[in-house]
Amino acid sequence: MAENRDKYLVFNLGDEFYGLPISKVREIIQYVHITPLHQADPSFKGVINLRGKIIPIIDMRRKFNMDEAAYGDRTVFIIVDYLGKKGVTQMGIVVDSVQEVIDIPEGSLEKSPEIGIKLKSHYLYGIARQDDKMIVIINIDRILDSEEMLTIDKEVGSGVEIESYEGTVGA
Repeated sequence: MAENRDKYLVFNLGDEFYGLPISKVREIIQYVHITPLHQADPSFKGVINLRGKIIPIIDMRRKFNMDEAAYGDRTVFIIVDYLGKKGVTQMGIVVDSVQEVIDIPEGSLEKSPEIGIKLKSHYLYGIARQDDKMIVIINIDRILDSEEMLTIDKEVGSGVEIESYEGTVGA
């Protein structure tokens, strides 16, 4: 009998590896200009116009209290579906680079340790071990709290003019 496996998109921030359930990933696009907005949360970089849809952009380094890094050739936005106040919507997350899609056997995610992980535990599904890597699997639906979602909804609905981007790197 075949073992059930879940697929995850692995990306990195610095030397650390993170994963997202592939079912949450809409597409991956190259870095494009972000229109900054007047926001309180430093991880909220602003918005992009992706084929006529306004997409809020969250910098994962800032969200995870990591040192900032200049955006480079490998910097990408992962456009994800997340469960917001208004139902399922989309946002982009800025990551240093995308690595691969991996299969993780169902039930093999380990609980995140109480120490050694810098992230709030509600951000996490668990830890996966693949070869010699430890991959932190994040719960994208919990990356934003209620207050952050309200701020982003307000900012995105402010009617700012945003340059459109039509291209895509992958899906």
